[in-house]
Amino acid sequence: MTYSSPSESGLSKASVEKLAANIAHQLGYEPGGDLGGIVKKLGGRVIVNNVWDESDATSGSIRIEQNGSFVVAVASHTGVERDRFTIAHELGHYVLHYLWPKQNGKPVSAIEARRYGSGRVEWEANWFAAGFLMPAESFEATWTETQGLLGEVASRFGVSTEAARIRAEALGLK
Repeated sequence: MTYSSPSESGLSKASVEKLAANIAHQLGYEPGGDLGGIVKKLGGRVIVNNVWDESDATSGSIRIEQNGSFVVAVASHTGVERDRFTIAHELGHYVLHYLWPKQNGKPVSAIEARRYGSGRVEWEANWFAAGFLMPAESFEATWTETQGLLGEVASRFGVSTEAARIRAEALGLK
């Protein structure tokens, strides 16, 4: 099977983050919750790949079939918080670069987004991951409640302190 690379959604950062938060809510996802169940609910699965196995080029990627089923691959050498962001990022590709165009009447073929991509498509997936895992309203409330203790905020959202720091900066809290 031939896979194409994802194309930009064209949505603004604010729109992507709001869409991500809305989808998380619709799927019953709570900050810090189980992402495996969300992936399964959407028709996908998560696999762990050995990053040192050169025959495996899908580590930290998503492969979406024409029928909408998909596989998210995470690397074996990364931690839980990093994997959670990776999974949410790959869900961003699924929603923004497969479901969104399909919903808007554009033809969509099988897609593969590989690890270490760059550019607008990857930015959109990162925006989605941040909005999904750390919705602005919940994040701001938690930030206030914890008096900006980064470790505590990160722990509540199940993300790395670096992801929480970047989110706090993006929301103008830091």
